[in-house]
Amino acid sequence: MTRKLIASFLSCGALLLAHHGTSVTYEVDKTITLTGTVTEFSYSYPHPQLYFDVKDANGVVQHWGSEFGPTPMMMKNMKVGWSRESIKAGDALVITCNPHKTPGATVCLAKELIVNGKKLPLGGGGQPTQTSATKE
Repeated sequence: MTRKLIASFLSCGALLLAHHGTSVTYEVDKTITLTGTVTEFSYSYPHPQLYFDVKDANGVVQHWGSEFGPTPMMMKNMKVGWSRESIKAGDALVITCNPHKTPGATVCLAKELIVNGKKLPLGGGGQPTQTSATKE
């Protein structure tokens, strides 16, 4: 019985570490800024997901994905002017994010998001603001 209990605790700990190991998955000391078009937004638990297309230097479309912070933190932002309908397929975006550690991966962790010229807060609050985002 004790072995099973210890194994259960270790398994739970490993899952928790894997889920919350942001620095294990993403390059937290590096940010990139991408300009593209939203293809899908999923306001889901435990982390909202954003999918978007970006053209590389040769004009080839790359399909990207990004996750946001925890959904409960995102829900606080609904009080300051944005909702799950604030991001729609076809919207123009500029995203600053931490890239995935896997070379060539087109996945990142969102840090700042501008959709159709409006900066959307990603965690904890703040007002959406107008900005002069330009396409790269």
